[in-house]
Amino acid sequence: MLERLLCAVLGHRYVVERMLNHGARKVGCTRCGRHWAMHDATRSFVQWDGEFEEFYAPGGILAQASSDVPHNA
Repeated sequence: MLERLLCAVLGHRYVVERMLNHGARKVGCTRCGRHWAMHDATRSFVQWDGEFEEFYAPGGILAQASSDVPHNA
């Protein structure tokens, strides 16, 4: 609860958690634990949800499209 309040006041501490493909990534906040999907071409930044996780999970529809991108360690 306190972390979410700090993020509301001070802003999030963003880190790239996973490169999905060359123009998209999963981004998270180290403080509050929230996650977002970020896409460069459309300049979009949306809440990460179960649907994104399903698409990019191993065996998911978009997992093969991102197979040429190195995974974060």
